[in-house]
Amino acid sequence: MNANVAGGARRTLRAGVFASLIGAMVGAVAGMAAPARADGVKLGYVEFPPYTQTDGGAAKGSLIESFDKAAKAAGIAYTAESAPARRLFSGIADGEFNIFLGIRTVKEFDGSTLISAAPIARIELKAYGIGEAPAVKAKEDLSGKAVIALNGYSYGGWRAWMEDPANKVQLVDARTADQALQLLQAGRAPTLLQYSLPMQQALGGKTLADLKATPVQSLDVYVVVSKKTPDAAAVLAKLEAGFKATQ
Repeated sequence: MNANVAGGARRTLRAGVFASLIGAMVGAVAGMAAPARADGVKLGYVEFPPYTQTDGGAAKGSLIESFDKAAKAAGIAYTAESAPARRLFSGIADGEFNIFLGIRTVKEFDGSTLISAAPIARIELKAYGIGEAPAVKAKEDLSGKAVIALNGYSYGGWRAWMEDPANKVQLVDARTADQALQLLQAGRAPTLLQYSLPMQQALGGKTLADLKATPVQSLDVYVVVSKKTPDAAAVLAKLEAGFKATQ
């Protein structure tokens, strides 16, 4: 074979192999960049026990359990990841997360999400007291008073208001719902601001005859789906059907 011909053949072969490798790499990168994930949609949640929390490295809580049942009924695979609220809300808007279970009145959700027509759960905030029910209907009713509250809970904006020195609220912080109840019983403050489910768990089935409560606020929980989720409308419809079938 002529040396020039042989050299040309080798160059052609090398070019073909190189083109194949480039094609494979491009295909792999395209697969990585695609919004669809092999492991299904990603559920984002905040640390809000006992509704959503991380326990032993796994997502736990009453809302997580409800979502798991609905997702299985809908045939939707998912992973779950905890994130701070700000990152989670922006992550839903830009597609880092696909699903969120919570309030729908978040500015980042405007125009960037699809939201279930009906709530899937309701979270009730109450003011608890020993002996008589606290007269609390609005944040202003706490002005000048001592209030027990859990660390890490925003209470739908109430904590920020209570932390403002202008409102003269003496905050007594508790690490857990059990500790909060103990502080209330010990008389550290006349009022405990708490969600109903954590209080039920802290009571452990016991009834305290002198424990009184005043409903303060109800928060409806919705399924929020990022519009950047592949087939977002179909995913939401399947989840809504899944919740209806399992509730």
